Amino acid sequence: MRRAPAAAPGPAPMSWGEAFALTLAVEVPLYVAALVGLRLAPLRRGLLAAVVVNLATHPLLWWALSRDVTMGAVVLAEVCVVLVEGLIVRVVTRRDGLLALLAALGANAASFAVGLLVTAAGG
Repeated sequence: MRRAPAAAPGPAPMSWGEAFALTLAVEVPLYVAALVGLRLAPLRRGLLAAVVVNLATHPLLWWALSRDVTMGAVVLAEVCVVLVEGLIVRVVTRRDGLLALLAALGANAASFAVGLLVTAAGG
């Protein structure tokens, strides 16, 4: 999902806006379901956390991966995103840090998987 522009040849890369919209479409419902379902946050705070984490991490990840799209860079970047998003969720919800980290991991794993599927399908 959070795929940086690829070098030609290959499928046409997604624009940042397309990737961000797809990320939000995948992650926001998952974050809200996890945060509300685990009683970490009421609906409004869960929605706020879901949007804030993506606004904080997606542009930086996109920029970083536009410079290095090796598998190692992608894995390192995604791990950093999960840690940062988990911390932000922890601060926003004022609740258990481990559950916040698990919510971040789940949302980002799903987002990453959808991004791979979209990329494999040609953007």
